Amino acid sequence: MPGQLAELALTHVATFAFPLVFAVVCGRTLGMHDYGVVSFYAALGGFLGMIIEFGFDWYGTREVARRREDPAHGHRTLWNVTATKLLLCATVASGCGALLGLIRPQDEWPLMLASLAYLVGFALDAGWYVRALEQTRLLLAITTGVRLLGVLVLVTVVPRVATMSCALSVYALVSLATSGLTWFHLLRRGLARRARIDAGTMGRLLRGSWAIVFGNVNGAMLTNGGIALLGLHADPATVGAANLALRVRMAGQATLLPLQQLGFVRISALAARSPAEALAFGRRLMVATLGVGVGVAALCMLAAPHIVGYVFHEEEPVAVMLVLLLALSVPIQGIANLFGQQTLIALGRERRYALIQTAATLVFCALLAGLTRLSQRSAYGWAIVGAESTVLLLSALMLVLQPPGARAAVPARVAGEAA
Repeated sequence: MPGQLAELALTHVATFAFPLVFAVVCGRTLGMHDYGVVSFYAALGGFLGMIIEFGFDWYGTREVARRREDPAHGHRTLWNVTATKLLLCATVASGCGALLGLIRPQDEWPLMLASLAYLVGFALDAGWYVRALEQTRLLLAITTGVRLLGVLVLVTVVPRVATMSCALSVYALVSLATSGLTWFHLLRRGLARRARIDAGTMGRLLRGSWAIVFGNVNGAMLTNGGIALLGLHADPATVGAANLALRVRMAGQATLLPLQQLGFVRISALAARSPAEALAFGRRLMVATLGVGVGVAALCMLAAPHIVGYVFHEEEPVAVMLVLLLALSVPIQGIANLFGQQTLIALGRERRYALIQTAATLVFCALLAGLTRLSQRSAYGWAIVGAESTVLLLSALMLVLQPPGARAAVPARVAGEAA
């Protein structure tokens, strides 16, 4: 496990380092205003991608991890999940594209096209399947290689061309290249053999993961969805500052994702045998998550003025404040994720997780609207802190109040699903 954690850590450093480099290069090249416009489309793509992903990143991982001894089941799950995501991509992109054509300036169509390409790459992503098989070294090689290529293109092309469409096209390139290389290696190594795609299996997958996607979409409102929502009524400079703060936070969270994702695989496997062992493992995971999260938050806070000054050529007060607030939310989000997205879903409590995320979304929207009305340009940061705290408290309460009989019933229900 330590080796896999290290490989996942490097994978996520590469994954989240690219958006941070993207923010730095685009912020310095385009300025706060144009970077804010690019941030709107990048955030909108990320939010819509969460709808397209439909909870399969967690539900599919759980399905494959629980029956790893049955390769045919894994192959069937992979192909049907991918087909379902592509169908969702076509539906979401058509509706959103028509709406953007009505409310956004017509000269932004190249940005819309780049966002569409990003969504197609997101729909084809099979990284969740690679993680479920614990092929962390393969994931590391693909992610690191593609991100390095993306960074190279960013620093060599974007400063010379200096257009918004060029910048967002690099984002789309990374998404498509990652998915393409992942599928190439899965097929080449025999890890993804052809399987039948049928409506029945797709329907079962949609029914099984609807609660997860409901929670995930609500959770995405706190990140990319919040930036997109902010972009509908705030000035582009504020949107750019908020997006930079979000990228700094997400880069910091990359250090927690290996614990979260590999931990989820282990908790899911243990939950099928002994919920007591799963919860004991979760307690150890909580200590590690809290320690890493507090350390990352402290580093981000110390670096906040320097990051903002470098990206925007001066220490913009609103940008510094947003970086500080989102850094504060890192350990809060880490523990909230452990209690909610990891433990509740692993124990089969998807509906409770969805309700918690809905409550957090309502808190976020209320704080964002209320504080923005009071001319608080840092409203996005305070709304994030309030919403993440809501997830943490409600998830912890659900775990504490869960009756012992319900915990004992989990293995039997899981066994029944597997059969």
